[in-house]
Amino acid sequence: MSVLLTQAQQQELLDITRRWIDAAENIHARTFPLPEVRFDLNGQAAGQYRGGAHPRIRYNPRMAASQFEAYCQRTPAHEVAHYIIDRLHSGRRVRPHGPQWRELMRAFGLEPERCHQYDLQNVPRRRQRRFAYRCACQEHRLSTTRHNRVQYRGMKYRCIKCGEVLRSASDD
Repeated sequence: MSVLLTQAQQQELLDITRRWIDAAENIHARTFPLPEVRFDLNGQAAGQYRGGAHPRIRYNPRMAASQFEAYCQRTPAHEVAHYIIDRLHSGRRVRPHGPQWRELMRAFGLEPERCHQYDLQNVPRRRQRRFAYRCACQEHRLSTTRHNRVQYRGMKYRCIKCGEVLRSASDD
């Protein structure tokens, strides 16, 4: 059975998102426009921020609907903090949960925790296939995403132990 996020709940999440942006404006004494907000995220992520020319915050409607109060207390602030840090440090690489993000979360009066503690029992899991890769010291299991990056984009991954570039086990 799928739990749906109502229009009223979506509006409440939008309002909460705007309030966290207002809080950030007070903290940093500057304005931040409301980014696009979507309710289309699937899987086990509670929320997601995507920067760039068209910044957007995505919320997981199934997770939000099933644990609405807890979700509202934590997830919007977490994603807004990503948005604000991205706007403040535009053009510079800043770690997603780095010191700037943690400082803003504390300024919001929240503990800077990366991961949520929501009940995931009714949330469907997507499983990626794993591909065997080798280096000088061991076998590695790369996800479909990383495997495709190697195959189609020429990316290279290195073993953190021996430093050798990983090669597909099927090439041996």
